[in-house]
Amino acid sequence: HAHSQQPQQQQQPQQPATANPQGANPPPNSKYAKQMEEKNDEEDQSVVTQQIKRSILINWALQPPNLNVLRPIDQLISTIHTAMPPAFGVASHAYFSKFTPISQTELVLSAAMGNRPDETKLKKAVRKVRVFLHPDKLPRDLTTDQQYMARMLWDITSDSWEEFQKHKDELDWMHS
Repeated sequence: HAHSQQPQQQQQPQQPATANPQGANPPPNSKYAKQMEEKNDEEDQSVVTQQIKRSILINWALQPPNLNVLRPIDQLISTIHTAMPPAFGVASHAYFSKFTPISQTELVLSAAMGNRPDETKLKKAVRKVRVFLHPDKLPRDLTTDQQYMARMLWDITSDSWEEFQKHKDELDWMHS
């Protein structure tokens, strides 16, 4: 029985029952799923920042329908331009319009290879995104919201790339 393993202090009545339908072992990416549920863990986060965060997570970062894991890195990279300003009510900035969208076809080996992401192409694309969004590279005149957005996209891309690196060893036998 699942409940017997749960420590006692989890019996908080104000916790909605639906907070963690997956049971006691949330998936590795659940830090973002948790962020969705936390309303104001950080006092300095404005309502606007909260909305930006939720919009990025729901519309771009998390895999529907459960929204508890990040989408695969190739999907994130090929759609990241949709999550840059002027997305989600954040004002546009000339800097972000310089980003050339990366298409999914640029990231895959070939149709004959089942359209699997090509690690070399993917690595280049991830590097491109991370350089573009790197805090040191961003213009000084970005608004707080634009900076926050760039940092969040950078973090999510980095995390998703790490996931890919972890799992790619399991896929290697398919290519040998």
